[in-house]
Amino acid sequence: MNHQKKGQIESAKVVIREVFSNFWFSIPAYQRSYVWGKDEISELIDDVNYASQHSPDGQYFLGSMVLQKDSIDEQAGGQQVSYDVHHLLDGQQRLTTLFLMTAVIRDLTGEEKLRKKCREMLFQEENSWDNTPGRNRIVYQIRDNVGEFIEHFVKPDGGTLLKDDLGGYERENNLSLSNMARAIRTMRERFTGWQPEEFGRFTKYLFNNALFIYVATEDLDDAFRLFTILNDRGIPLSNSDILKARNLGEVKEPKENAKWAEFWEDIEGELGRDEFDRFLSFVRTIYVKDKAREGLLKEFDERIYGTKPPLLTLGTATFKAVQDYKMAYDEAVLFNPLPDSLGNDYRNLITMMLRTLPATDWIPAVLAWYRKFKANELLPFLKKLDNKFSADWILQLTPTQRIQNMNDVLKKIEQAQTPADVFKAKSGDELDALLNPGVFDYDKQALMGILAGDIYGRRFAKYVLLRLEYLFFNHSSVLNLPDALSVEHILPQNPAATSKWMSDFTNAERAQWLHKLGNLMMLSRRKNTSLGNLDFVAKKARYFANSVETLPNSARVLILPEFSLASVQSRHDELLAKLRASY
Repeated sequence: MNHQKKGQIESAKVVIREVFSNFWFSIPAYQRSYVWGKDEISELIDDVNYASQHSPDGQYFLGSMVLQKDSIDEQAGGQQVSYDVHHLLDGQQRLTTLFLMTAVIRDLTGEEKLRKKCREMLFQEENSWDNTPGRNRIVYQIRDNVGEFIEHFVKPDGGTLLKDDLGGYERENNLSLSNMARAIRTMRERFTGWQPEEFGRFTKYLFNNALFIYVATEDLDDAFRLFTILNDRGIPLSNSDILKARNLGEVKEPKENAKWAEFWEDIEGELGRDEFDRFLSFVRTIYVKDKAREGLLKEFDERIYGTKPPLLTLGTATFKAVQDYKMAYDEAVLFNPLPDSLGNDYRNLITMMLRTLPATDWIPAVLAWYRKFKANELLPFLKKLDNKFSADWILQLTPTQRIQNMNDVLKKIEQAQTPADVFKAKSGDELDALLNPGVFDYDKQALMGILAGDIYGRRFAKYVLLRLEYLFFNHSSVLNLPDALSVEHILPQNPAATSKWMSDFTNAERAQWLHKLGNLMMLSRRKNTSLGNLDFVAKKARYFANSVETLPNSARVLILPEFSLASVQSRHDELLAKLRASY
C-alpha cells in the first residue's frame, strides 16, 4: 500500500492473498461480535465455488472494507520496529470468516506449499535474527476472549481439527467464540468429500480471484464517515462507539477495562445512541468552552486530548469524567433521582426550559455547576441561566453569540471557588461594568420592549407563555405540561361580522391588541378555528374550559366575566409586570 498523507483517502481492489499478506488488521473494541452462521458461510462457499467453475478467469467481489490506518512501534530483538496496522470499521464478518477458512484450508490440504502459504497469511513467526516480531494477521480487541481462541485453534497446524475441543466452544454463551467454533465445523463439513482437484481449484480461485474493495484513511473522522456512508447492512457506528474504543485501549488492567466497557454500554443502552452522542457533546463543551468546529471525534482528539497539556487524558480519567457528568445529568436534568434539596420549582423550571427553549446549549453549564457545587444555590443559578439564554434568544442574538455567552458562564464556573463567585459582576466600577458586563447581563429595557409588542407568530411566543404558566404555578406539585400545546387568541383573529367582538372592539383596537401578550393564552389542545371565533362566554365554555386545567395562567381567563378593551389592557399590563419582575 502506498504511503498516504493524513487526510487523504486511498481506495483499491485487493485479492484475498494480498489482504492476508500486505495488511495487518485490528478489530476495534466497539465492533459487534462475530455473528455469521451456517447459512452465510455455506452461501459464501457455494458462490465462490460456482465462480471458480464457471468463471475461472473472472473476479468475485466479496464486499468493501473501511480501514483507519495507524502506525505501531514495538521492540523486536532489542530494536524498535514500526509497521502499519489497519483498524477495521467495516467488513469484519467476511474478513473473520476468510481468516478462519484459511486455517481450515491449511489443515485439510495435502499440498505443503499451500499449507506454508496459509501459515504466512495467518500469522508472522518471530525471528530475532532479523528483528521480525511475531504477530497475528488479525488482532481482536473485542471483549470476547477471541485472542485465546485464535492461539488455540487457528494458529497451530491441525488446530481446526480439534473437534471435541471446538464442540465445547460451540455451547459457549460467548457469542463470538460459539459462532467461530460453529463456523470452523461448518467449513470442515462443507469441504468433506471434495476431491483434491476441486479443493485446489476452489482455494486457488479464493486466494487469487476473490477480492475486496478497500478504502483507507489515517483520519478517524473520515474513516467513520466512510463507514456510515458505505454500510447499508448493519447499524452504523456512533461517535460514542469510537470514543469508547479509544479509551478502553488505554486501560490495561483487564477487570478495570471490563468495568468501564460495561459502564459505557449501560449508558448507551439507557440513553440510546443519538442521545448518548448528544450527552458527550455536552461534556466536550464543558472542557473546550468554545463552539464546536469539527465533528465530535475530532473535537475530543484535537481540542481535549491534543492540547498541551491535555484538558483530559485518555483512559480512566475520561471514563471518570463521563461518569461524573452522567450523574449530574441524571440528577440535575433527568431527575433520576431529583436531589432532596431541590423541589418542584426546580423540576418545573427545567421541564419548561427543555420543552420550549430553541436549543440545549445551556445544559453544559448546569452539569458543570452540579459537578462542582452539587445542588447548592442551583435553583437561583438556573433562573439566571434561563433569563440569560432566553433573553439572548428573544433579543435575536445569533446562535454563535448565544453559545459563546453560555461558554462564558462555563468559564465563570471553572474560575469560581464558591457559588457566590459565579453571580458576581466583573467589577464594582460603574464604567468598567458597562464595558465588561457580567455573564448574566442583557439589555432588559430592549427585552421588555419586545415583549410589550406583538409576539404572536414569533418563535419565542410559546416559551414566554409557558414561562408565565411557571411563574403563576405554586410548585406544590409537578407542573404537567400536555403533549399538545397551542398558542390561542382570546379576541379571535377573524370574528364574525355579527359577533359581540365587533361591537366591543373597533378595527383599530383589534389591530393594536390582537397579537399582544394580553390577548394570548396557552391551550392543551390543537387549534380549532370554528370554536376559536365564538363570542367570549361561549368560547370559555366550549373551547377553553377543558383545555387549561394544568395551565394556571390560562385558567385565570375562565374567571373573567367578559373580555373587553379594558380586560385585555389590564391583563397585558399584569403579565408584562410578572415577566419584568422575573427578569
